[in-house]
Amino acid sequence: MPAPAEFEPVMGQPPDSASGILSANVVPSRGRTVSVVTLLTLVVAVLGYVREAALAARFGVSSTMDAYFSAIFIPTNIYLILVLGTVSPILIPILLKDDGEDRRRLSETFSVVTNFVLITFAAVVVCSVVTANWWIDALFPGFDAATKVMALRLIYIIFPALPILALAGIFTATLNGYHKFSLAAFAPALSSLVVIAAAVFTRGERAIYIVGVATAAGFVLQFLVLVPSTRSLGIRYRLSAKLRHPAIRRLARLGAPLLLYLVVANASLIVERNLASLLSVGSLSALTYAMRLFTVPSNLLAAPLAIVAYPHFAREALRPNRGQLRRELAQTLRFVVFLFMPIMVWTVLNALPVTRMLYERGQFGFKDSVVVSRVLMLYGIGILPNALAVILLRCFYAVEDTVTPLWAEAIDLLFFIVCAHLLTPRVGILGLALTRGLTFSLVGGILAFVLSRKKALLSLDRDSLWFVARTMIATAGMALVSWVSLQLLQSSFDLGKTPWRLAVVGFLLLASGVAFLGIASLLKMQESGRLVRTASRLFHRAAAPQ
Repeated sequence: MPAPAEFEPVMGQPPDSASGILSANVVPSRGRTVSVVTLLTLVVAVLGYVREAALAARFGVSSTMDAYFSAIFIPTNIYLILVLGTVSPILIPILLKDDGEDRRRLSETFSVVTNFVLITFAAVVVCSVVTANWWIDALFPGFDAATKVMALRLIYIIFPALPILALAGIFTATLNGYHKFSLAAFAPALSSLVVIAAAVFTRGERAIYIVGVATAAGFVLQFLVLVPSTRSLGIRYRLSAKLRHPAIRRLARLGAPLLLYLVVANASLIVERNLASLLSVGSLSALTYAMRLFTVPSNLLAAPLAIVAYPHFAREALRPNRGQLRRELAQTLRFVVFLFMPIMVWTVLNALPVTRMLYERGQFGFKDSVVVSRVLMLYGIGILPNALAVILLRCFYAVEDTVTPLWAEAIDLLFFIVCAHLLTPRVGILGLALTRGLTFSLVGGILAFVLSRKKALLSLDRDSLWFVARTMIATAGMALVSWVSLQLLQSSFDLGKTPWRLAVVGFLLLASGVAFLGIASLLKMQESGRLVRTASRLFHRAAAPQ
């Protein structure tokens, strides 16, 4: 399954919204657009991790953070599934279809969909708040009375802001549809800044509730900053609730299978949190902290690559005999393997120093770092399979096959439920983490099998095997350099403060990267030069005056 997004939408984009319709008009400036938006995504991601570090320093791995993460778990996933995953991808072509010189029709369509989403989310909020006492017990049965009360209070604070967050998602999709990516990509950073301020400056026993208020306020701020840009498109909001409007019918027709897929894909998260609540205090927090680090490569590298690659897939899929789709997919997958295999191994090897550098301060101690890093190591085995699955999913969407991904996620969910219930009683939180790491490989394997055997779009020939073997050799050399470097710097790292630890981890990353690219060059792998050239172009384009 694709890595779950924890808080921010990737690049301000719906997870599966890359559309061939949108790409046609932006091909000349695609490189610069990707560069700028990627940098903004990096800013958002960094602030997201600063937010997590601020919360970790203030509250540690504790029942308090268990309550907070449980309170935001449901609203965040409702938003990701209903808005980013279902409404946004369908809204973009609907709006573009009604676009024209006269904006009245466009404004009506926008208003009808927006009001439908508001009504839906208002109903969700009312039902969720009224039944919170029941579903908190059902989802997190291991919470003691004090943690449950804290979680309920946070739910009452955060949930009412959910419709505003939904509006932010609608506005984001609208702006993306008209190629206004930058502000939409940056908006989630404002939400993080508010939470960071609350975590740093609030004191006392009720500090977590101030963080809850800041979380809700961040949702509102994320929406408000997008209003002027949306109005600049000439779109005017109206109080119109025509539930029989063609846009609503199309939304329901196209959104139903996508919604089902997303529900199945995210169901294992509910099972994971449910089992984590039955373990020791702080287990849910540890999983959340580790997942935040696990999603870094996916959010910063795999998702932008998929967004750029998808229009090419979609264009080739429309050609006779699917054009050059097979070649486009093969080239993209080669680059993903070359990029993410060393990232996966490096993350597993360096999970502890990375965790200590980012989180270990204040109430977050060494023992907490050990727990979170062990979870991250087991999550980490899924980094490469997850990145491959992200690309493979776009290929299925390009050939208009949404049934296979649904079946893959259904099989994955069954696997997770069985393995998690078998392993968790025996090895605790590590059983959950191992199961999660394996699920990424399962989904990627199913998708690759179908593309190979049923679609004839993927093959593993001698050249591909030699490429994978050379990548493994370069990765092994990188791993040796990384391990030796860490052994030499370990005592210095242990005694150092955060800035020095950051420098050490930065050196490990640099030395590892140089070793990997150097060995790859010696093995005459063209991807090493391509990676260096791509990074150089991104830097120069981003630095160039707009």
